[in-house]
Amino acid sequence: MSRLIACPRCRRSHEVPDVPGGAADEAVCAYCGARMAEGAVGGAPPPTVLCIDDDPLVLHFYREFLHRHGYRVRTAAEGLPGIELARQDRPDAVLLDVMLRGPSGFDICRKFRADPALRDIPIILITVWDHPNVVHTGTAAGATLTLRKPADATTILTAIAQVVGRRGPPAPAPEGL
Repeated sequence: MSRLIACPRCRRSHEVPDVPGGAADEAVCAYCGARMAEGAVGGAPPPTVLCIDDDPLVLHFYREFLHRHGYRVRTAAEGLPGIELARQDRPDAVLLDVMLRGPSGFDICRKFRADPALRDIPIILITVWDHPNVVHTGTAAGATLTLRKPADATTILTAIAQVVGRRGPPAPAPEGL
């Protein structure tokens, strides 16, 4: 028998044998090296955020930054593959760029809302558009929130925490990552 515990530092989940007196006390996180006994918490894996953006540097930033703050991150460089990824691995939230190759983020947002399996996933649209109607257009497309780029890191974390219902401050970034 085993149980799922989350690393106290990076929040990644690990399956640990359920041995009295044991395995969790000696387990070390394979990702960041933290001892699992230091505040190891059983239960559900960390929330998953699907990031859809056609800029590989932006996706890299989201992946590294959000992972360091306790999120599991999936990425897609285009909207339609992002929808397929959401169907396969239902995320807790979607961070969606408006200006994509192919269908726009507004169109992708509408497709999420039209799909019964995906319609209730919170979507945070993020855009460089500085138009007074961009928030209204995002809301009309089904976005939960709309942020303007460049959005600072705290704003992104706060928005994601708000839509996934996380309480308290984000997990601290592990040293050296």
